[in-house]
Amino acid sequence: MPETSIVIRTHNEEKHLGNLLHAISEQDYKNYEVIVVDSGSTDKTVEIAKEFKTRLISIESRDFTFGHALNVGCEASRGKYLVFVSAHVLPVSNHWLSNMVAPLRDEKVAMVYGRQLGVEGSKFSEQRDFKRLFLDSPTNSNVPIEYSNNANSAIKKSLWESHPFDEYLFGLEDIDWARHMVEMGHLIRYESKAAIYHIHEEEWYQVFNRYRREAIAAVRIGLKQPPQSGISFFRLFQRLTDDIFSSFPNWSLKRLEEILRFRYYQWKGSRQGWFKDRGLDLERDKQELFFSEANQMVIIKDKHKASLERTSLPELKPGDILIKVDYVGVCRTDLEVYEGTLGYYRDGLAQYPIVPGHEFSGTIAKVGANNKYREWFKTGDRVVGECILSRGENGPRKEVGVINHNGAYAEFVVMPGDAIHKIPDGLDSKTAVLAEPLGVILRALRRVKSRLPEKASVAVIGAGPIGNLCAQTLAAEGYQVTVYDKNPERLKLLKDKVEAISVAIDHMEKFDMIIEITGVKDVLESALKQSRFDSTLLLLGFPYGKSDYNFEDLVGSEKVIIGSVGAERQDFPKALALLSKLDTEAFTQTILPLKDFKEAWELQKASKHIKILLKP
Repeated sequence: MPETSIVIRTHNEEKHLGNLLHAISEQDYKNYEVIVVDSGSTDKTVEIAKEFKTRLISIESRDFTFGHALNVGCEASRGKYLVFVSAHVLPVSNHWLSNMVAPLRDEKVAMVYGRQLGVEGSKFSEQRDFKRLFLDSPTNSNVPIEYSNNANSAIKKSLWESHPFDEYLFGLEDIDWARHMVEMGHLIRYESKAAIYHIHEEEWYQVFNRYRREAIAAVRIGLKQPPQSGISFFRLFQRLTDDIFSSFPNWSLKRLEEILRFRYYQWKGSRQGWFKDRGLDLERDKQELFFSEANQMVIIKDKHKASLERTSLPELKPGDILIKVDYVGVCRTDLEVYEGTLGYYRDGLAQYPIVPGHEFSGTIAKVGANNKYREWFKTGDRVVGECILSRGENGPRKEVGVINHNGAYAEFVVMPGDAIHKIPDGLDSKTAVLAEPLGVILRALRRVKSRLPEKASVAVIGAGPIGNLCAQTLAAEGYQVTVYDKNPERLKLLKDKVEAISVAIDHMEKFDMIIEITGVKDVLESALKQSRFDSTLLLLGFPYGKSDYNFEDLVGSEKVIIGSVGAERQDFPKALALLSKLDTEAFTQTILPLKDFKEAWELQKASKHIKILLKP
């Protein structure tokens, strides 16, 4: 049984976690275990934790608070002492751990916190704060102090069991716990020899948000002001002046700019939290506050010009919902937007720039203010979104990721509350991406079924994603389905699910209905000519282009041509329910990170995979 349990909270910490775990393994104190509590990392954090044989516990990011993650780790711990350390720190020496644990052997001491130092790349002003907060000599163990910092601290498990960390704070759970221990007659100890380098590599919005979060917590635990920053103009001026003078003789314009930015965002975030955000609801707003990342997105700026860029989070208007994208499907339409061949762009109806991606699943990060959909949705719900938001009846046409509304090739996407649908508990988020293309099929079939006799014979031309799902849906309903495609690998996926498969498009005259999905002009013309009297042609493809066709044949043969695009609201619940009954395994096998979107597009062109998913 280890004497000490080291608890590390992680979220996308692949850059530093390996270094920390290696440094821990080099400590002179060996009687410990390491517990990593990960809250939904999407990088290699989990793999690194497994490499070092830590005890790994995963929690959903929607459940994360600092207090909750610590409590989960403490609950799983076996040691009598609990050491807490941020994943982006590095011990100064191999005596760090023994120095941290030693003061806890005093029965009066409930908690120890160690020294924090900056590194060469740390922001100058934060290094100044470290020097002010963490002195080079320890405090007398008999002096009562109410401060602590869980980036580098240790407590006794027996005391944690009597008083766990508050899980309903936006931060400062360490100070809150320390104050309670002092009230109970225990002591908090500062040990300067238990030192770490604290490596903050934050963007400015993250600096703002960190101090905003701490200020909200400071209000709620009754502090006179935020512990690490001031909220007055005088304090801002004082800190700025001190930093600028301290920067000599190594003064530079770049350093001056950094000082001004850091102190401004520290002060602004503190004031925002202290004065304006003290009433924020934890359940509603914690995703934004704990994971307030800038939005990385793929932007198509013009024909054949696309790049991955980092921008601010999309603006939320009343009625909007912010969704953290879990998976987005690559569709041929995305490439047609990129290449400018889609009709909207070819004819000048749509304008660049646009963020593509209309087949997606995600997790709600925030529901907009004064939003009537709060009764339907809450933070943490898994959802899919509709593509067609407006068909142009009252204003411009809007299709997500296609025209007039940015799509889901991004970390976050904004959707109207009336255009998203909850994913059933039994359906995984990868498969749920298919709800949009399946919804397109269900709407199209709804428009033609009145013309289909029972057990009608149907030809599906094109065995790509739409064709595959369409053929499976029709076969499940008892229709006799034959699927045509020049790609034999795609046909193999349907071999035992439909009446017949063929690489040669012929004998169209035997079908009650022909569903054309390829969008190829010659294929369409052939289907029109071969189709029989009173047959139905359902067109789901793009772009086709201009075609010469003798409509006298259409009239004389009493054929019916129906074009259909997109799904409607009523189709999504049916699609989500139907997906679990279809064979979709092949659709979820190829997953690439968002940054590899161009590679995904090349794979899409090669038609070697039935579906490619991107994971932001």
